[in-house]
Amino acid sequence: MPIGARFPQVLQAAADGLEWAWVELYREFSPSVLRFLRSQGATEPEDLLAECFVQIVRNLPTFVGDEAGFRAWTFTIARSRLADSWRRAGRRPVVPVADPAEHAEETISGPEEALMGDVAIAEILNQLTPDQRAVIALRFVDRFSLAETADILGRSEGAVKLLQHRAIKALRKALG
Repeated sequence: MPIGARFPQVLQAAADGLEWAWVELYREFSPSVLRFLRSQGATEPEDLLAECFVQIVRNLPTFVGDEAGFRAWTFTIARSRLADSWRRAGRRPVVPVADPAEHAEETISGPEEALMGDVAIAEILNQLTPDQRAVIALRFVDRFSLAETADILGRSEGAVKLLQHRAIKALRKALG
């Protein structure tokens, strides 16, 4: 639920270093940023989330805008930290561990069933390019506008439209 009309006061309190304001900002924005990082295949999404908020703390004095702008700015930082992690991983390859889905029981119900649904969704999304996954996550999961998505990804609106079109086409092919 958005912070709403209180956002300017919460933002100013955070800039002043008041803990309650940072808690409120974290509670509001961290779940969707974490979901985005996970959807992009981050190897350590919780660590990246922490890096994002450290960067937000450092850069807060430079931010100017409303709550929607802050949300987009937060995702821009998350995308940047994610790209940094991909570059680091390229320099220091990680040895993969066994996939937990391979060892799942045949009959699953309850909360575990929802987790396996998430695994199936992740497998389908892994067929997309990283940019296509980002567009799908930002546009349809986090509900950013075309312009906001373009700003977050540092691309033109036309490029985002093309990525979205190709991603949907690939998803239709994978599901159909």
